[in-house]
Amino acid sequence: MAKHDRKQDLLPPSAPLSLADEHLANLLESITDGFCLLDRDWTIRYLNTRGAAMLAPQHPPGVSLAGSNLWQACPAVQGTELEVQFRRAMAQQHSCSFELLYAPLGRWLEVRIFPSSDGLTTYIQDISQRKATEETLRHSEENLRALANSIPQLAWIAGFDGTIAWYNQRWHDYTGTSAEQMAGDGWSIAYDAQHLAPMLQAWKVALRDGTPFEMEFPIRGADGEYRWFLTRANPVRDQGGQLLRWFGTSTDVDQVRRAQEALRDETRVLELLNNTGATLAGTLDLPALLQETVDAATRISGARFGAFYYDDAGGEANDGAAPLPSARAVNGISLRQAEAIATELRQGPATRQNDLLAAPEASADGAPPLRSCLSLPVSSRSGLLLGRLLLGHPQAGMFSARSERIVSAIAAQAAVALDNTRLYAAATRAAEERKVLLDSEREARAEAERTNQLKDEFLATLSHELRTPLSAILGWAQVLRRGTRDQADLHRGLQSIERNARAQAQLIEDLLDMSRITSDKVMLDLQTIVPASIIASAIETLRPAAEAKHIAIHCNIASDAGRITGDPSRIQQVIWNLLSNALKFTPQGGRVEIGVRREASRLAITVADNGVGIKQDFLPHVFDRFRQADASTTRRHGGLGLGLAIVKHLVEQHGGTVTASSAGDMQGASFTVRLPLGTPAAAARLADGARSARPDLRGVTVLLVDDEADARELTARILREHHADVHDAGSVAQALHLLDQVHPDVLVSDIGMPDADGFDLLAQVRARACADAARLPALALTAFAQQQDRQRALDSGFQAWISKPLDPAELVAAVAQLAAPRPEPGHKTPP
Repeated sequence: MAKHDRKQDLLPPSAPLSLADEHLANLLESITDGFCLLDRDWTIRYLNTRGAAMLAPQHPPGVSLAGSNLWQACPAVQGTELEVQFRRAMAQQHSCSFELLYAPLGRWLEVRIFPSSDGLTTYIQDISQRKATEETLRHSEENLRALANSIPQLAWIAGFDGTIAWYNQRWHDYTGTSAEQMAGDGWSIAYDAQHLAPMLQAWKVALRDGTPFEMEFPIRGADGEYRWFLTRANPVRDQGGQLLRWFGTSTDVDQVRRAQEALRDETRVLELLNNTGATLAGTLDLPALLQETVDAATRISGARFGAFYYDDAGGEANDGAAPLPSARAVNGISLRQAEAIATELRQGPATRQNDLLAAPEASADGAPPLRSCLSLPVSSRSGLLLGRLLLGHPQAGMFSARSERIVSAIAAQAAVALDNTRLYAAATRAAEERKVLLDSEREARAEAERTNQLKDEFLATLSHELRTPLSAILGWAQVLRRGTRDQADLHRGLQSIERNARAQAQLIEDLLDMSRITSDKVMLDLQTIVPASIIASAIETLRPAAEAKHIAIHCNIASDAGRITGDPSRIQQVIWNLLSNALKFTPQGGRVEIGVRREASRLAITVADNGVGIKQDFLPHVFDRFRQADASTTRRHGGLGLGLAIVKHLVEQHGGTVTASSAGDMQGASFTVRLPLGTPAAAARLADGARSARPDLRGVTVLLVDDEADARELTARILREHHADVHDAGSVAQALHLLDQVHPDVLVSDIGMPDADGFDLLAQVRARACADAARLPALALTAFAQQQDRQRALDSGFQAWISKPLDPAELVAAVAQLAAPRPEPGHKTPP
């Protein structure tokens, strides 16, 4: 058969060959796929060389089959799946794509058939090599899975994108999961949530970089317990370096890990014991020594509670975390347990209890929070019992023989250190007493120098503050005396004279107030006050000054704020001083807010601004007299530094507190005044006491409660010297018994007492159904003299608070202020 130009096969025989048709024929001859174009009567319109080799391998290469019938030119096609698909596509006019093993060639072909109204267009691709590669990969995958199932590790296979496609049987056996449970993100249920985030981050890095992954983390077993595994994953690539999949294994390293942790724990214990021994040997301060002993014992044993009961011949105990007068003070310890601990302070070997709840006496007065208990004696080298170390935990079985052995070593170290501390204390006590005298003298000298410096600074400031307004007054007075026709100058001059005269008057009033304060001559006319009216009056007074600086004043008064008992003019002075201070230190266009709200039994008034703020180093001195944040000659704000000191004294005289806060320079400041809510009856009682120059307690019945006999006797004598009827009690129980018999006008109670303290006493008094008991005025006596101690006493319901050692005048004045007037015979006390 003659050779034929295939370019002519695309056209009818009579049509000339155009450049576009020639280009199309060249393109179809150059593709790697076989291409066949058929008419509806199965006539071959075009068959490229690659297609002829596949469909008619019996024909010589280069021989054109165009115009021939498909079934005659390509008899090998008949009877194959290819013929079936050809005929179906022609009949149904549906495209199709399929793979088949073409028997005439013995090769895999991928065929795509696209029907049209003219016939069929067919693309044929030889995919034998791809099929062979897939078969190889399938065998490789099967071999890899068989290998993974044979190893003792947990193993898995993931796709190139990290999606896990298969787990070996050991994985399912260990985790107790099925293949369905592990599908998708099911793997996450097998990992500890707290280790999941860092694990996923490391896995993402490995996927991104195609680098091996290695990490240790716990995996949950079928029993719900976690064990540590070392997980490694390596990328699997083809010959061209293309990433195909990941193969990972997880090796159980739990025993190794736990052994390492045990070794680290033993090392830590030894280091802690060595460090504790060195620390205790180098510590000669008794409280620090006891604290370090308790801290070390609780750390090393895992205890939640620790206390060192130290026998200092006074029987006092020392708690490692907070003052602990007796074992009974530990919340929840039953009375019998406390008695047992007290007995062990004097006798008994080391004891260890795994569950206090199991003991019959544990439920004597409620289940204790301590279930595990470890108690060890601390004895000197001579055998003298120095004290006892007590450790506790709310869970049962927390202390083992190992714990007892380790803590015993700490107790032995503590005993040696205590011996050394006692010897050192005896040798240095005299030197310390001499040093105290020297320090007192030196501190007195430094205080005198500081007072002189403050006096000089105050006098310089006073001179400046007096001269500045005087200069303006005298200057404008001279100008106006010469006469002026300018009404604006006249008005401005008169305004300046009035403003500076008022400033002088305020300075003098502040000085007089401070003089009254230092001489204790500030008298209060106490009444029932509605805070809103006082605040509104103060705001109206200062509104012109605020408007001059374009400062907005916002007021927010809670509807349930209530009323207070106080001197209206003095309370207004407090509000005015705080608002004036806020306006002074707030720049143009700023904002000042005043808020009033109820806080339990107290009324809180807050004045806040967004001004210059208060530096942190000056904040503790903001209420000191004559102290100013900027006392230099370049300061921007005037004043004597008395306003806030006057505020503090007036607020405290009303039984309240004032605090200041600021985030720092240019962060604004906030001042909060807290005053006790009052009643008209209380106002009358306090006002009567405030007007008394020398209080006389005649007719006043006082119930005095103090566990210290000497202190109780002294307090009772002071009150009796002022004609008070005093009934004293040494405990809360005794006081409650006397309360029903004597019907006191005032309760005076110490705060720190054994078994139950002053707070407990007042709570029980207030809880009584009797109205007199609920309203009984109460005065707190305490050696805890910090501001937070005073605040706690007031918040607990005490109307007044005095720190020890007592000032007799202060004590008598406080009782006089709190005492209700005694009713005359035949008269009833006003409700």
